[in-house]
Amino acid sequence: MAKDYYKTLGVAHNATKEEIKKKYRELAHKFHPDKGGDEARFKEVNEAYQVLSDERRRSQYDQFGHVFDGSGGSSAGAGQSGFEWPGGFRVDFGQDGGGGFGDFDFTDIFDDFLGGGGGGRARTRQKRGKDIRVELEITFEESILGGKKEFDYSRIGRCHRCDGSGGEPGTKIKECPTCRGQGSVQKTQRTILGSFTQVATCQECRGSGKRPESLCSHCRGKGVEEITETIEVVIPRGVNNGEILKITGKGEASFYGGTPGDLYIKLHVLPHPIFRRQGDDIIMQLPLKLSQAILGDTLDINTLDGAIQLKIPEGTQSGDILKVRGKGAFSSSGYGRGALLIETKVEIPKKGSKKVRDIAQELKHEGF
Repeated sequence: MAKDYYKTLGVAHNATKEEIKKKYRELAHKFHPDKGGDEARFKEVNEAYQVLSDERRRSQYDQFGHVFDGSGGSSAGAGQSGFEWPGGFRVDFGQDGGGGFGDFDFTDIFDDFLGGGGGGRARTRQKRGKDIRVELEITFEESILGGKKEFDYSRIGRCHRCDGSGGEPGTKIKECPTCRGQGSVQKTQRTILGSFTQVATCQECRGSGKRPESLCSHCRGKGVEEITETIEVVIPRGVNNGEILKITGKGEASFYGGTPGDLYIKLHVLPHPIFRRQGDDIIMQLPLKLSQAILGDTLDINTLDGAIQLKIPEGTQSGDILKVRGKGAFSSSGYGRGALLIETKVEIPKKGSKKVRDIAQELKHEGF
């Protein structure tokens, strides 16, 4: 089934260039892998934008449901015509040009030919190891003041015996016999529409064009193995719940010595029994006796930075906010720090002595 690029971007079929661009930026920011987004959705959004932002390609897509880029018929030989499909393969239609596509959907044929892999470019990108996403719980104190945290996780790492080369230690590296050192192979398939020729990454050497004479006895030439690794993560000051940290190169290793993926760590801040965060400020409640509220007092208050002395003004009301500057969360901008906001809660005794009741009666007569 053909892809609906308009649905992918969430725009109408008559959307303007500005509307398409605006929607693309919004979705690209949302799904970008570096921000912990969905890499597959990011690629879909990017593909849709590349077509709909180009007038010629958008016109082809609106008319045929596909985009026919490339060389037209110039490289197909005398009297032939065809087109180059993204992914490194070409379709030739013969002398009559294979006209009359109508509403024919090529997707199933392409998927069968490519094995669902999306063409040579997609296979080339697979040389990079996969990214890993994990979740990590941190305390409220760690989220505010920062710190270091160790945890174990499992991943595909470099083979300890061959260090990722895929060959036995000391073995010679030779030209790949499958692709003869080219790093790619050409495949041709004939269909009712003509012949399909694809240039794909060599699966034997993963595009390097070289193979060791003797494969590693531990990993059988793949260059990787399953490992459990202990990693120490630096928690930045002032991180919020749900923020994602990126550790470059700590994802899964790639087969045959390619670039490793990245590790994405989603932080979950555990609740605190006393404090809660609101922006760059930290909020807490402070219970006060009735006498403290009426007469005022000086109290020792525990903050995340240690104990401080807090002056309670005379006549403090329940619900008043006392602000202590510089004792809140560190700003996400890296500069400055919020405040500690202390909400007072005056406690009224449920049952008092006769003396307390007499005092309350006198206060009542005084108009309090």
